Amino acid sequence: MSSLPYQFRDSERSIVITDPRLPQPWINYLSNGTLHAFVSQAGGGMCWWKSPLKNRITRYRQYNLPLDSPGYYIYLKGADGVVWSPSWRPVETPLDAWQAEHRPGLTRFTARRGDIEALLDLWIAPGENTMIWDLHLKNHGEQDQRMDVVGYVEFCLLDWKQDVDWACYVKNNLATAFDPEANAVTYLYRHFHFNPYLADCPLVYFGASEKVTSFDGDRDVFMGNYRDERNPIALENGACSNSEMLCGDPCAALQCELHIPSKSEKRMQFFLGGEPQAIVEWPRAQEAVKTTMARLRNAATIDRLRDELHAWWDRHLGVLDTALPDPDIARQINVWNPVQSVHTGRYSRSVSQHAAGVRTLGFRDTCQDMIAIAYRDPEWATSVFRYLISQQYEDGHTPHQCNPVEKTPAEPHIHIDNPLWLPMVAYAILAETGDFSLLDETEPWLSGDSLTPIGSATIWEHLVRIPDFMEANLGSHHIPLSHKGDWNDSIGKFSKKGKGESLFAAQQYCQILGMLEEFAKVRGEHETAARMVALRTKQADAILACAWDGSWWRRGFDDDGVAIGSNNCQYGKIWLNTQSWAVLADVGSEEQKRQAMDSVSKMLDTKLCGIAKLTPSFQSFPEALDPYSGYSPGCGENGAIFCHANTWAIMAEAMLGRADQAWHYYRQLVPHLALQSVGLDRYKAEPYAYVSNIIGPENPKFGWANVTQVTGTAAWMDIAATQYLLGIRPQLTGLKIAPSLPHDWPGYTATRIFRDCSVKIEVVGNGCKIAQVSCDGIEMDDSLVPASMIVGKSTCTIQVLMASI
Repeated sequence: MSSLPYQFRDSERSIVITDPRLPQPWINYLSNGTLHAFVSQAGGGMCWWKSPLKNRITRYRQYNLPLDSPGYYIYLKGADGVVWSPSWRPVETPLDAWQAEHRPGLTRFTARRGDIEALLDLWIAPGENTMIWDLHLKNHGEQDQRMDVVGYVEFCLLDWKQDVDWACYVKNNLATAFDPEANAVTYLYRHFHFNPYLADCPLVYFGASEKVTSFDGDRDVFMGNYRDERNPIALENGACSNSEMLCGDPCAALQCELHIPSKSEKRMQFFLGGEPQAIVEWPRAQEAVKTTMARLRNAATIDRLRDELHAWWDRHLGVLDTALPDPDIARQINVWNPVQSVHTGRYSRSVSQHAAGVRTLGFRDTCQDMIAIAYRDPEWATSVFRYLISQQYEDGHTPHQCNPVEKTPAEPHIHIDNPLWLPMVAYAILAETGDFSLLDETEPWLSGDSLTPIGSATIWEHLVRIPDFMEANLGSHHIPLSHKGDWNDSIGKFSKKGKGESLFAAQQYCQILGMLEEFAKVRGEHETAARMVALRTKQADAILACAWDGSWWRRGFDDDGVAIGSNNCQYGKIWLNTQSWAVLADVGSEEQKRQAMDSVSKMLDTKLCGIAKLTPSFQSFPEALDPYSGYSPGCGENGAIFCHANTWAIMAEAMLGRADQAWHYYRQLVPHLALQSVGLDRYKAEPYAYVSNIIGPENPKFGWANVTQVTGTAAWMDIAATQYLLGIRPQLTGLKIAPSLPHDWPGYTATRIFRDCSVKIEVVGNGCKIAQVSCDGIEMDDSLVPASMIVGKSTCTIQVLMASI
């Protein structure tokens, strides 16, 4: 659609945005794993060190007007006195040319006004706690130009809750100062009262590569009375006031003067970052800032660090590279989906242009994020998995939330599904690495105070404690009790007395028992394997005895034993998840699985932008005096298109051998395609990042995509696309190639790094039925290529001939 204000540059792995006035901020995350930031197409955003809750370096207004501000602002002022910005915001001066470009780990603004062209790259340096603002100014004119360049950031009081709740007091516990040797404004936050994290808080700095001619560390002095970032008084006055402060609202503004000869270019940088442990190691931290600034004031160093950033992304994205006949699909699978999986792996559901950063790690959320990380970076996934295992209580259950940075007490409430995700992460890691020694490592249990560790056990002992917990928490229908909820938190509404039961958890329980059985067999523990088989049979029988409603699977039971998700219900007759998970967990007959998924297609598929989570939506207050949820009909867990849940429907249809239906569901939610189907002004969200949910058809805002970026949709869509549609599925014993391809595809090729071998995959044909699989010319008995055919080789070739060509 030519009218859309963006286009993809696939060769650059980037999206170019040509109009900054979008319906909402479209963001890109910048990170080196310790220092983090996001930036919008208009230069808005915020930066934090380790934690957006406890070490938020810059402020950002997520819902207050003016929207999407403040950010990373550069003001340019030439001889004509007009002030403008490469990012368009904050001053919004009309420009002769402008574009923003997001690519993995870097955002670029290119703008021109008159003879001056500005190119600004924003990125975070690997191995440095510094965000680089790399500015190039090119003079296309016949006359030399003198430009005032002012870089500006507004600092946060680091502890964001203190900033919001107690700023009137704690803003008296800080200092900004200009350090001439560092050529930087430094910012020290020193609120000691009730702040156990202060010992680790950074000395924040904002420096420049060019000589600073004036500066401000006091936001009110720089802005002036009743002004904001759009019209600072300092720009009108022609210089900053050299303000420092011991109390108030901190900022850093640095003014530099550049002379740009005709037909020439000048380059300079601003540096935003933090030096850790400023309070406990004050002299060292202060000196370290000077050392860092001196090291970074070197163009060759900047170029080397940027190359290192690109190399990290090349390695990560290079684990799987596909050549597909559909460029919209190829782009999403090769670039934007795995990029978003990195973001959710780093930030869980915590922070974005919409999410305030107050959430810690959701236990189930992080487990699911690591399932997608495992095939590209098993070392990262393993590190997080070890932490998650250490958050398990001795009875086998796990907390709902936990926090490895602030180390605050975990949320102890029981959501029945939380421990069930752990074996899935373990399976994803071990299928990728083949290193089963992980199961013999020891990790502590979490004590009753939900904070301190006690004792220890092997990871294998941790995992097999989960069935013990589940068996101790079965309800009257012999399926798991819901407690506070399952993956649907709001399902806890039906279990206020503690007697409600979850069919979804029952299906998940069946699936992980199969995984534990596989682990036990690999370990040679045949009695344990037999126990898992017996428990799985018992749970599947319990499901079959109570859960089939005639055309679909029920959702569970309430405290009084009344079925949820039944044709007899006025609202919530059918729920998506139990239909898809019956297939994923292999529970029920083939006829039941197909009939249930047919019901999904008939009753839940919007045919526009995804599958609704349930239908009909429940009424909320005051139509219902004791409502299922405060969610309005068609919103969130009450009838929205919950994109996360759609991923499992895609996988289910692929497993049923219904490739075209699987791809129909997949294509509906490719962000670029969904935006085109719904329309930009209604959809609003980024065309490159998945969202948590889209408002459903029972709501006037049907089609609005919200809760973007930090969502479990990313991880599971990554898995659905690569392992179930393309069918490249790692197993404990090898690599399974089981494609499910649309009828109009001739096949595809891919390169996949698996256990240190570069595996070239050539698929010819379409559909789901496989005629032949061979590895390096040797025909396989089925679609599984044993690890012994791959491990130890630098390269190998797997060829798959589909029955339909």
